[in-house]
Amino acid sequence: MLAEQGCGIGVRLVLNGPSAGQVWQIDPDWGGFVPVSPDFRTWYTDWLESP
Repeated sequence: MLAEQGCGIGVRLVLNGPSAGQVWQIDPDWGGFVPVSPDFRTWYTDWLESP
């Protein structure tokens, strides 16, 4: 778990399998697992630069 965004939405880093290294958002109400970034570095840089 990298971040909790409220309302049960979480952001997680995939550690194993073909998607290892990708960052996925988990939203049980609006579609389950959704990829949000191709890798941790991209996700983290975007997070640091966000207002």
